[in-house]
Amino acid sequence: MSASEGTSPIRILIVEDAIDQAMFLRAMLESTELYEVDWAQDGGRALQMYSEGEYHFVLTDLNLPGMDGFDLTRELKRISDVPVLAITGYTHQSYFESAYRAGVDALINKPVDRDELLGRLQELRPDLYPAADAGLRVFALAAHPGDAIAGCGGTLARHIDDGAEVMILVLSDDGAGLAAASRAAADALGARLISAPHGEAGDANARQLLLERIVRDLDPNFAYVPSLGDDDVDRREAHRISRGALAGVSTILHYATSTTTLDFRPTAFRDISQVMPRKVAALDQFAEFFGTRPELSPRFAQATARWWGRFARFGEVEPFEFPQARG
Repeated sequence: MSASEGTSPIRILIVEDAIDQAMFLRAMLESTELYEVDWAQDGGRALQMYSEGEYHFVLTDLNLPGMDGFDLTRELKRISDVPVLAITGYTHQSYFESAYRAGVDALINKPVDRDELLGRLQELRPDLYPAADAGLRVFALAAHPGDAIAGCGGTLARHIDDGAEVMILVLSDDGAGLAAASRAAADALGARLISAPHGEAGDANARQLLLERIVRDLDPNFAYVPSLGDDDVDRREAHRISRGALAGVSTILHYATSTTTLDFRPTAFRDISQVMPRKVAALDQFAEFFGTRPELSPRFAQATARWWGRFARFGEVEPFEFPQARG
């Protein structure tokens, strides 16, 4: 639904000193007919405009003349809780950490991808998009039982609470016991789960066909897959075979596993504090396997979520890469 069809426009303040970049972002947003966009060329002017108006988001470059995006974000967070989405051409992790410490809620690398920008805005304020949430279909791919529950289970729970249909596909059963625990975990979360038949678990072509069929039947508009930056060959393979099958999905996020490497470079952080008890209940289904799969234990999941919480106001957080975030 567009704003002209009966909803109030979503107001965004763009802060960008380069006129061509500002006009590009403005056109990108206004083409959806959902957004009403104002523009400031520096941080000082942006702070003045924000104090005089009402905005749902601030979209800012970090490198600005005078008051830069870091200081602007600190000032905005001092006086309000407006979501701040920052845009930068830098890719070094320490730069991202400085931005998140300043209070930035999400980061996007240049050049800006339209689908990523729109997806990030909706993630930050899903309450502004009631029509977009209706009929949301979410798909999560796992190489091993428990991968998706441990890596993005809290985020999947949030989707379920918003009314989304969530399906998890596990490409390897790793034995009957783990397969049964995986089904119980999905039930505890509120998701549907499909495991590759035992005879197909080691057949790459069969897994590919199964993945393509399920994606075709579900027709998801949101998907989660393991990051390519992983030491486990099965998880890397799951990532690779997902590329073609998920080519038509509007938003894809990469999640971390216990074997994720330093090549995993997240730029999206989803606070799951409110649904952590659901994630814990799901992981509890793997209790008999904690000795061999300690990353499935609730204690490990909570410690990991709190460690990533330093990027999102020290809550309990699941980190994600957008495809465009990888170099």
